[in-house]
Amino acid sequence: MPLCLTAHFEDNNMRWILLVITLILIIGCSHTQVHLYGKYLSEPEVERISRLLQEGEFLVDVNFLTFPESITRNSLVYSLMLKEPSELTRLAKVASNLGYDIHQEVPLFSNNHAFTHESIGLFLIPTDIDVSAQYLLESVFGTYQSKSCQSETQLILLENKTYSLVNAKKDVLLSGGWKVTQYPYVQLSGAKNDPWVAPFEVAVTDEIEYGVAVSNTYLMPLSDYVRFDECQFYKGEVQ
Repeated sequence: MPLCLTAHFEDNNMRWILLVITLILIIGCSHTQVHLYGKYLSEPEVERISRLLQEGEFLVDVNFLTFPESITRNSLVYSLMLKEPSELTRLAKVASNLGYDIHQEVPLFSNNHAFTHESIGLFLIPTDIDVSAQYLLESVFGTYQSKSCQSETQLILLENKTYSLVNAKKDVLLSGGWKVTQYPYVQLSGAKNDPWVAPFEVAVTDEIEYGVAVSNTYLMPLSDYVRFDECQFYKGEVQ
């Protein structure tokens, strides 16, 4: 074989070898993306879990989004097109070592939370948190507009179990605490130096407002209360 052809042949071989090595390195260095849902985790716990996942060669993206209603236990959510299904087993093992046993693996998507062929959703819930009860609380707290009242007011139920009743000028008329006694019953109470209770019933109705479908949550008073001006309170969510 002429020298020039031999050199050309060896050069092509070297290019193919380098290309194969590059592809092997790319495949070997690719890591599965883990979307860690930290809504129910403390900040130190999120940091601990993220660090150990990264040490396990996972790429970690943390968010604090609301869980889909179907997720009430430690879960993995993944695409059916996941490139390496064995990554589910590996991730479940890492989670178990972190103290979170995975109870279910949900394929493709859960509600509106979709995942690609290179990512897995990791939903972790500490043992001291009742997610079902949390869903109920989340469905109740918020800002309610007044209805059937003598004057315009707003009832604001905060996530920390306190409330305030404000007028149109945002002056606080009443404040105190609230709790779900047994769904659908909610109890508002006064301050410690002014003890009183006012029970309400939660009612959710689907209505049409200005041609738009709306789901309204009402707090219906179970008795007449001068403090609340015999009001109904409601908050709406467009469907």
